[in-house]
Amino acid sequence: MLSLLFRLCECVFRERDEHKIVRELSINDLKNHLCPTNHSDFVFLMPFGEPAVRAVIHEAKFHGNEKAWRLLGEILSDYLKHFPEESIVIPIPLSSTRLRQRGYNQVTEVAQRSGMTTSSKPPSSSLPRLRADLLYRKRDTTPQTSLTRQERLKNVTEAFGVRNQPDISGAHIIVLDDVATTGATLKAAEATLRPLRPASITLLALAH
Repeated sequence: MLSLLFRLCECVFRERDEHKIVRELSINDLKNHLCPTNHSDFVFLMPFGEPAVRAVIHEAKFHGNEKAWRLLGEILSDYLKHFPEESIVIPIPLSSTRLRQRGYNQVTEVAQRSGMTTSSKPPSSSLPRLRADLLYRKRDTTPQTSLTRQERLKNVTEAFGVRNQPDISGAHIIVLDDVATTGATLKAAEATLRPLRPASITLLALAH
């Protein structure tokens, strides 16, 4: 009887294929795909074409999967340890509309699970600080995946703003996104931050 009930539940509530991949995925499995690569204007950590990478990104982005956030957070943490001690990570923000609909910014969630803090770093921390409060999206933009390269560049031009003109002059900035294809979104964020005269800006995507 229980076996029959279990099979019935499986039919009615079929597990997403990508959810199953993430459920069975270990951090070592994911680290097998870690290969930080310079791609023109940005750096990416993993190839999006790998099924495990694509699954963990999709689960983190569209389904708020806690395990996916944690796995990606560990990948990010390992990479960020190589940056200068006083670096600052700035996640690509969602529009206010999309944030209300989704209930979270997956890039910020991943960054938080990497072990970064938003306040002054504790003495034992080797990670940059997280500042999700600096950059904001001034307008809603069309999802980049549906656009051509030229349309993507136009879509995000002047899409971002900076709150309260923070003093980041001389700081090492890491702009973080989950997936980059052409890097147009990251470049638009860089153009917004560059006038504040940071020492450097690294454009970083978890996957490409």
